[in-house]
Amino acid sequence: MKKTTYLMIACSALLVIGGLYYFLKDEPLAPEAPVQAANVEQVSTLSYAGNSITEEKDGKPLWQIGAEFIEIDVATKNTTMKNIKGTFYQANGGKIDITAPGAVLDSKTKDIVMTGNVHAIASDGTTFTAEETRWSGQQEYFYGSGNVLLTKDETVMTGDKIESDANMTKVKIYGNAKIVKGGAPK
Repeated sequence: MKKTTYLMIACSALLVIGGLYYFLKDEPLAPEAPVQAANVEQVSTLSYAGNSITEEKDGKPLWQIGAEFIEIDVATKNTTMKNIKGTFYQANGGKIDITAPGAVLDSKTKDIVMTGNVHAIASDGTTFTAEETRWSGQQEYFYGSGNVLLTKDETVMTGDKIESDANMTKVKIYGNAKIVKGGAPK
């Protein structure tokens, strides 16, 4: 019985030593498959719903525009807005509330081009409509074109193009310009 016991112990010891050797030996791991670059889609625009943008100068707001939908081009940083409602603040303490179906803000020039049936009402009662209006950020001037109509006090001005300072005190009408004092143009 001693031989059988010694033989069993020897076999068990060989089995344990063989198992330890198998699991603990320094063998290089199987080469890993090369990691392939994940197909990452580059985002070209950022989109927001129901947001607003504000431009300030010396800590005071120049304008604020809210929109149903805002999309920013990541490469150019230009902003496209849909169904805007904005306010342009005047140096004299007044303001101009403006609405338009669409607008684009140029990130470099700070110009805002509003398109569609642009409609504006100043705090002094002046109203303005045009097919397209551009706010020049550097000059702080409004430029309008297409069926321009400006009503101030009892004066009605119509024309193809208009330019005005932010306070609407300096106004120029171009192309088929008509000015009627005391009523609507005929």
